[in-house]
Amino acid sequence: MKTKLLPLVAVIALAATSSVQAHSSVEAKGDIMAEGTSAYVVDSIGRIVRDNYNRCVRSIDWSKDTAIAKCEGWEEPKPAPVVVAPAPAPAPVAAPAPAPAPMAPAKFIGHFDFDKANVKEVPELDVFAAYMNEVADSKVAITGHTDSSGPESYNQALSVKRAQDVADYLAGKGIAADRMTVSGMGESSPVADNGTKAGRAENRRVEVEIVK
Repeated sequence: MKTKLLPLVAVIALAATSSVQAHSSVEAKGDIMAEGTSAYVVDSIGRIVRDNYNRCVRSIDWSKDTAIAKCEGWEEPKPAPVVVAPAPAPAPVAAPAPAPAPMAPAKFIGHFDFDKANVKEVPELDVFAAYMNEVADSKVAITGHTDSSGPESYNQALSVKRAQDVADYLAGKGIAADRMTVSGMGESSPVADNGTKAGRAENRRVEVEIVK
């Protein structure tokens, strides 16, 4: 079977067409579109027409404001830098209010049985111990008393023993001896009538008071 050959003219024409298409495709890469401006002459598909020196052909509407930098060989304008606003500073955190200073306990008065040196209301002394452990520079005065029964010298010694009994209790709670003043008043400072049993019971006492 014989293969049909295209006429030589048709082959040459096809080759030429392909070459033109390829050349046009290459040139299209360098084309500049009008991009909405009327400052230049454009062809039928919106491309800016160039002259023999490959310069964009200006129209009568050309101005610097409508010109295209790429056509004029100007440096392309650089985009404005994006300014990122700094993050707002965190709101200041208010310092917690200082804890209120502990209140010193009121004067403590403990009582004793006749001729005894062991205070009855020992648990109430825990309030003084707690305060003194919290307030390190606090000091306490402990004063012992007796009723008028018995010799005065004996009562003086007994009043000191009663005050020391309270001091020993506080020492057991961690209070140093140099923070306690221990003294006895004997029978010299009654608060009630020693002529009655009830009065004498009131006078057999120890007084504890924060002095600093």
